[in-house]
Amino acid sequence: MNYWWALITAILLTNGCSSKEFTWREWWKNTIIYQIYPRSFQDSDGDGVGDLKGITSRLHHLKDINVGCIWISPIFKSPMADFGYDVSDFNQIDPLFGTNEDLEELLATAKSLGLKVLLDFVPNHSSNQHRWFIESSKNRDYKNEFRDYYTWADPKAGCQSDNASECLPNNWVSVFGGSVWEWNENRKQFYLHQFLKEQPDFNLHNPMVQDQLRNALSFWMEKGIDGYRVDAIAFSFEAPSLEDEPVNLEYEKPPGQEQYGSLIHTKTTGLFEVHTMLREWRRLVFEEHSIEPNYKFMVVEVWEPPEETAKYYGTDEEYEADMPFNFQLITGLKSDNLSGRRVYELVDHVFQHLPEGKWPNWVVGNHDQKRIASRLGDKFVRASNTLNILLPGTATTYYGEEIGMQDVWVSYEESQDPWAVNNPCCWKEYTRDPARSPMQWDSTEMAGFSSSTKSWLPIGNSTFQGVNVQDQSKDPKSTLNHYKSLANLRITTSAFQTNHLIYALVSDAIFAFFRFPDECDAGDPVYLVAINFDDEAVECDFVTSAREYNVTLGTTGLVTLSTGMDRNGNTVKLDSLSLASGEALVIQVEILDAPSFSDRFISFLTFCVVLFITTHLYRRIF
Repeated sequence: MNYWWALITAILLTNGCSSKEFTWREWWKNTIIYQIYPRSFQDSDGDGVGDLKGITSRLHHLKDINVGCIWISPIFKSPMADFGYDVSDFNQIDPLFGTNEDLEELLATAKSLGLKVLLDFVPNHSSNQHRWFIESSKNRDYKNEFRDYYTWADPKAGCQSDNASECLPNNWVSVFGGSVWEWNENRKQFYLHQFLKEQPDFNLHNPMVQDQLRNALSFWMEKGIDGYRVDAIAFSFEAPSLEDEPVNLEYEKPPGQEQYGSLIHTKTTGLFEVHTMLREWRRLVFEEHSIEPNYKFMVVEVWEPPEETAKYYGTDEEYEADMPFNFQLITGLKSDNLSGRRVYELVDHVFQHLPEGKWPNWVVGNHDQKRIASRLGDKFVRASNTLNILLPGTATTYYGEEIGMQDVWVSYEESQDPWAVNNPCCWKEYTRDPARSPMQWDSTEMAGFSSSTKSWLPIGNSTFQGVNVQDQSKDPKSTLNHYKSLANLRITTSAFQTNHLIYALVSDAIFAFFRFPDECDAGDPVYLVAINFDDEAVECDFVTSAREYNVTLGTTGLVTLSTGMDRNGNTVKLDSLSLASGEALVIQVEILDAPSFSDRFISFLTFCVVLFITTHLYRRIF
């Protein structure tokens, strides 16, 4: 009985009218996270590679476009086999990017501008040049304190080969293709690498390794960073039994090495120990360093459907990440399936599996995926930015998406990405280089990125066609100024600071939704966000379609923001509104009647009471 009253009380406390003034622990809910790939953002020393001083020099751009938080991809010391995702010292900045002091200068500048800073943290593996691995690979003597820092295995028993190095322990496949096992002659054992062979996996079953990683997390928090994006967290543990993984019978093998999709990864990803570790991090590191007003934020990278990523929020009793990245708008949208209905399916799937009281998030691009302009087409860049920024939750923007950058052509000879280099037969299918080209600041030959005559990856040709910050800053109708206006709406308007979403119209062409303020802000405006994902113009009757969602809508609205920046301030008829292909409109509307969020709560409360009474009577009878 006490349980049910506790549940009802908790609902009463959490479903009241929440203020749009976020607490110091919630700063990440009212911001946009901007991902910086440091090699490509700004080069300050003329070597053709971006660095920390370069980032510091460009922070005013981020403040100008209303971004509130930056996430910097790996900058720790590394031999760069995978561009910093192979760390050789967690407590040192790689000289390619600068010094520890350069990061401290960046943090001070960011703080002065009101910007938060996240770093990338890689818990699954280190570089094979890390001191821990060098020591671990020397021998397996019990006196070697590092002997169990990594995952080692003997040759498979019963193997018929005379060469032990050919007797792989099991069938596990690396993300980058081929076996996860690499022979080490010193130890006469294999070590495991779920990514490159230069990235040996930690043995996170070893508590000493866990202690070392917690110390590394704490080190940079004490320097003043605001939190971490945690890389590839689902890979952190493997089944100690080393059993084979099931074969994926639906897999179609591409040319080249056997690829990751050939197996169903039941022994190497998403094990329960991952969640135990995250809960310990939350309690022992993130909470310990969260002293008002400086809350330490955690977002984790998990490439799974919403029903799986939801687990990484943890529970009300044991918190894990503040949010796991939601990649549905990347993985689920391609040029050949783009439609209003498809967008609805992806968005609704997320909300169907979002745990009660948790905060959603959206991502439309990152360093591992094709850019929006290349994945969906130039004309859908602004529509995608609108969707990303104005859906409920926190938005993440990949650098350059605010100006509509495109993928660049990178030949095999120029390729840097190990996924491409390791698959010469089919490198175009695997390369991630095209989306990692230097930021386009102006229309000069090097796009304002570097004083060098050659950058680490080619400069995009679109920089000379107005796809750069300098030119777009001068054009009030540019992609940049549209993005800036979206971001301003996101952080200043009460309707866009809630977790409320009601659909307005879903069709093959259109995805449209309402954003309501909290009921305590009932006098604030309500907005209709309507996006046309079709290749043709479409005329819509939003007044009629809104009734399907129990919303009675006034017949006219005021356009607050349009993708072309040409309809701003126009009054439009909502029962016969035309949207061009790729157009997105943000319209202030009059709502005559709509489902009350408090009514929804009362309905849910009634359900809880009925459930309690039913359960109580059942126990009395039986």
